[in-house]
Amino acid sequence: MESLTNALDRLGRAVDRLEHAASAREERVGRREQELSQALETARADRATAQATAEAVSERLEVAIARLQHVLES
Repeated sequence: MESLTNALDRLGRAVDRLEHAASAREERVGRREQELSQALETARADRATAQATAEAVSERLEVAIARLQHVLES
């Protein structure tokens, strides 16, 4: 009977360790998902800023080219 009690105790401790490991893994996965989500939002914001800058530069280049063409035609 004592060996059965010991086996049940060991089984209980093993289950506790598994539950703890599963919980810790869930926390790590949750943190990683949050980090990736934040990185994605940052990348999207950076992309939007870069695109706006590129459009502004493109417009200014078009104006400069038009001015140069006008000067060369005169």
